Amino acid sequence: MNTRVIDHLEGLEGFSRLRIKAASRRVSPIRRFKNTVELSDWDERILRHSREIDIFCWMLAGGTAALLLPVGFLVLKG
Repeated sequence: MNTRVIDHLEGLEGFSRLRIKAASRRVSPIRRFKNTVELSDWDERILRHSREIDIFCWMLAGGTAALLLPVGFLVLKG
């Protein structure tokens, strides 16, 4: 990645006044996300950890059911 910006001045007489500024090295969150999606092996990591992800989803579904079951009984009871 090019991190230098050169301000161009007209003609050779302006060569001595040529200014070089350092560009911002701060990478935007959108650019970081794009680089993560394009350059990393995130899809392979998801496949490697699919069992843990499945267990987490089942625990989340069970916890949600455990919280909503009493509410459902109260609503049906009236």
